[in-house]
Amino acid sequence: MKIIILDDSITIRMILESFLEDFDVKDDEIFSFENGHEVIKFIKENGADIIFSDINMPKMDGYEFAKLTFEIMPSLKNSFFCISSDESTEMFTKMKEIGVHRFLKKPINELHFRHFILPEIIKRRK
Repeated sequence: MKIIILDDSITIRMILESFLEDFDVKDDEIFSFENGHEVIKFIKENGADIIFSDINMPKMDGYEFAKLTFEIMPSLKNSFFCISSDESTEMFTKMKEIGVHRFLKKPINELHFRHFILPEIIKRRK
């Protein structure tokens, strides 16, 4: 399994990694990035199973990243989680228009995370 975390905040990346490790996800299954360009290259070379992406990032925002990701692997629409503290209707609408329908609000609540993510991990482990 390949789980990608894309966020320009190292704190958010560490929190998500910790939550995932609580679900018995191994370190070598978690790939953390702060730059969307690096993730696009990684996906082209290695694929991915689950993606967590911030919306507001320098260099490439979450919208642009999601569009490029879905061009490479359309199947990721079902396992793409958008993370944001910004509840801007415009950005959420744009994300939904391209196929993103799963959102996690910062700060990320561990119980909320467990509710949405654990079933995805179990499904992919089968």
